[in-house]
Amino acid sequence: MCDKYSTNRGNRLTLQIINSLFSRMKSKIRYIFATLLVLVVATAASAQENMKMVLGVDFDTYFDNTEYTGTNLAASSGTIFSSRLSPKIGVEWDERNSLVFGVDLFNDFGNDTQFFSKARPQIYYRFATPKVKAYAGIFDRKEMVGYYSELFFSDRARFFENRVQGVMGQYVGERGYVELSVDWCGMYSMESRERFRVLSAGRYDFGRNRIFYAGYALQMFHFAGSEAIIGSVVDNVIVNPYVGANFNAFFDFDIKLHGILTVQRDRAVEDYSHKPGGGLLQIRMSKWGLYLDEQIYVGDNLMPYYYSAPNNHFANGYGSELYAGSTLFGTKPYWRGDGSSNTFYDTRIGYSNSFFNDTVRLNAFFAFQCDGENWGTRQMLELKINLWKDISFQKKR
Repeated sequence: MCDKYSTNRGNRLTLQIINSLFSRMKSKIRYIFATLLVLVVATAASAQENMKMVLGVDFDTYFDNTEYTGTNLAASSGTIFSSRLSPKIGVEWDERNSLVFGVDLFNDFGNDTQFFSKARPQIYYRFATPKVKAYAGIFDRKEMVGYYSELFFSDRARFFENRVQGVMGQYVGERGYVELSVDWCGMYSMESRERFRVLSAGRYDFGRNRIFYAGYALQMFHFAGSEAIIGSVVDNVIVNPYVGANFNAFFDFDIKLHGILTVQRDRAVEDYSHKPGGGLLQIRMSKWGLYLDEQIYVGDNLMPYYYSAPNNHFANGYGSELYAGSTLFGTKPYWRGDGSSNTFYDTRIGYSNSFFNDTVRLNAFFAFQCDGENWGTRQMLELKINLWKDISFQKKR
């Protein structure tokens, strides 16, 4: 029999060994360890009623090539080819509550120096009924039901910045929806600036056949300082109401007309707010998965701080840290001396469809984009796979 002193000494030694090993683990191994921990917790809870273990995996392959040389489009030419694997595991109980842990593993094609270029966790609680849902934690942006145009999030941002870190509530009725979320996407530290985004969206369908609809999207983005950047706060507010119509005339048509107003200010150096705005018309016609999508924007440069800022410490502007939307909305006007507004055209010809009970989704298009005078092109391909399985802990009798 060991005495109390030997036992305590052995316990301390064991803890030291565990702490030493854990501190040496790479981030990806820690995620695997946490996944196994969730599995153990799920197994231990199997005695409770209505308890299920949920398993899932998402896979997303993203290709995006832009050719903007010779245009005034506020973006650079380049190619992105990457993939994201998101395995998930969790528990569900009482049919309405879920606790899920997962990880996003990014891989950039052509990069042989790293197997995964980035790994980021997801861990969240979800409450779900047929009409009401609530989330808390770090969860995938695909859980949002609201319509946010590319002014809010570009296709690239949706792929690489796919997580919401905070809380979200949703109500979905027979004729529409409303949602509100708070995304704390930047922590105050020496390395990063404090950033958080409040988003809300809603829609209501009108008429007997629900052909007409009205909706809105709203953002309040707070871009503050860090331990190294003192006294710098930039606001980026977007108000985007819209009206539209869905109908069929051999082709399926979806037409939206947006009004856009933004309020932007660098509080460190400005005493007033800039209020650039404009209008956006979207026309989409589709049949058998094939579609033609046209966007026409007329208005101001909605991203005035992207490449240059009023603050002398940021000569190259705030870039994508402040603006997550498509840089088409930051296209500089061709001023001809007649007071004409900024205009861009975005015409997409593509194919979008889902297969195998909606577990596989494909979207591909070729785009012709004009800054008002010159044309550029864009090619995009995205393949998504979503698998989800629940396993009941209840024993079959």
